[in-house]
Amino acid sequence: MTDRSLLCLSLAFLSTALVLASPAPASARGAMVTFKVHVPDATPPEAGVFIAGNIPALGPWDPGKVELGKIGDRMYALTLVLPVETELRFKFTRGTWETVEKGVDHEEIPDRVLEVVGDETVPIWIENWRDFSPHRESHTVVGDLRRHPDFAAAKLGNSRDVLVYLPPGYEDEPDRRYPVLYMHDGQNLFDAATSFIGVEWSVDENVTRMVEMGQIRPLIVVGIENTSDRAFEYTPAPDRSRGGGGAGLYADFVLNDLKPFIDQTYRTLPDRENTGVAGSSLGGIVSLYLAWAHPEVFSRVAALSTSYGWADGHILNYVAERNPPPGVRVWIDVGTAEDRSDRDGDGVPDIIQLHRRMRDIMMEKGLSIPGQLKYVEDEGAVHNERAWSARLPRALQFLFPARR
Repeated sequence: MTDRSLLCLSLAFLSTALVLASPAPASARGAMVTFKVHVPDATPPEAGVFIAGNIPALGPWDPGKVELGKIGDRMYALTLVLPVETELRFKFTRGTWETVEKGVDHEEIPDRVLEVVGDETVPIWIENWRDFSPHRESHTVVGDLRRHPDFAAAKLGNSRDVLVYLPPGYEDEPDRRYPVLYMHDGQNLFDAATSFIGVEWSVDENVTRMVEMGQIRPLIVVGIENTSDRAFEYTPAPDRSRGGGGAGLYADFVLNDLKPFIDQTYRTLPDRENTGVAGSSLGGIVSLYLAWAHPEVFSRVAALSTSYGWADGHILNYVAERNPPPGVRVWIDVGTAEDRSDRDGDGVPDIIQLHRRMRDIMMEKGLSIPGQLKYVEDEGAVHNERAWSARLPRALQFLFPARR
């Protein structure tokens, strides 16, 4: 057992003892929730098991941050102190999304959900792991997708793969040039086999279909894969508990390393009127940051299910303090079931309030609805790739409408 596992195990038992000893009600001190997790027989004896979820203490959704302690043969445990009335969404991994839990037939499973009402012990049985599936997700790429491996980011001092989707007819019309949409979290965009929950945005399928139906302009989509420094790269300011603040360096990579290469390698329309940026969650933050910090480069931006609470709403203030890029078109959306936290007690979830605040800021800055700004609250949608894939066609049609 590793030192880290021993620490997690000790904390789990200590927390359980505190539950028995404490006279304070759970609502006053937070609820102590102990997870006892049974893993499949095929799990390697030395494997670490991790919990990933939607609350700050877990990353959020970091597959390798919070490790459980091993307490027996194929049994792990961890106690968390959680605010009462929190809706915890979570899954278990062996440290990466490539090893996320799967269902009895190796199918994708929905997020586990726990309504925190008080101290409790939660038994969990994991049926399978993604990487042990006898029928790993097959590749689902449609059309012409090109990979540029280990693309270097000079100032970040790292590299990542870059994926470039070319629209139907690209090779048949050698004189034609195309607008470009830069998208973050590239491994989740085109291929279920590489997406962290086995569900992709279906960018290739959506763009191919919509171009062939004449619903959008043919465009090139550049998928920028994330790295282990995702939270640092996608945020312009550090959060008090989660770090971050490297979006300026990430912007340098996109503008000075990547975009010149894309414009030289592919037949792009490189001007700002034909260049967009899009992402979700923290990717929504960095998309807005890029467009507002570099209006000379971007005039189209889609921010889906954006993590506006990061760094006490820094991106909200950043946008409020600056003039919008001239002629910008902005898509903002959120699922109504992403997070039900309601600290104000007004019946409107905090995440909806934050998205409405960004909408209002942009309208106060002169962006008109529906001409320059599109705002969507997707009823019943949660915070994942399946929801973003479903909304993507409307966002594309708003940002890159077919020319009549």
